[in-house]
Amino acid sequence: MGDLVNYGPNPKECIELVRSISDKIVRGNHDDAASGLRDDCCCPPEYAELAEPGKEYTRSVLSEEEKEFLRGLPLVEEIVLDGCKILLSHGSPRGNNCTFLPPDTPDKVMNRELKGVDADFVFIGHTHMPMQRKLGKTTIINPGSVGFPSGYSPKASYVIWEDGNVEFKKVDYDINETVKALKETRLRYDLIETISKKLRHGKF
Repeated sequence: MGDLVNYGPNPKECIELVRSISDKIVRGNHDDAASGLRDDCCCPPEYAELAEPGKEYTRSVLSEEEKEFLRGLPLVEEIVLDGCKILLSHGSPRGNNCTFLPPDTPDKVMNRELKGVDADFVFIGHTHMPMQRKLGKTTIINPGSVGFPSGYSPKASYVIWEDGNVEFKKVDYDINETVKALKETRLRYDLIETISKKLRHGKF
């Protein structure tokens, strides 16, 4: 659901992996920043102080081809599976990858974001918070995140969608390996410590 890069130490590897397993990829706000489409990440202040040096590190290690790949990603993808219309987006189903729609978003706001959207399922990201909501005929799903979680669980979060059924999953991964790789970057020590805490505990 977008944000292939930033905060983490392995942006090249993340892009390579995602490209190898899917051609349905949408562009997140951090992809915009790292690829040069925007100067900032449109993040709240507590995240911006981490994202800015992370952006510079990511820009320094990505090739121009990888940045061009990120710039070329769509804001919205629409597909049909098993007769279901599915829309993929990072922030808002209307294609704004900075729109923040956490699980407690009021129905009025959700319905506004769904206006004009013709989909049975809408998958979004951005908040890193797992969510499943149904408004009218449309089910909105946020799978959470694989890395840099929100919600006080350090596990990687994802969903399995099959025949219209959604199953949320959380799995352990080697956080120590990620922290070790972070320490090998050119990020400041205090930023590495803050990001490591978020990875280990799901919160700052």
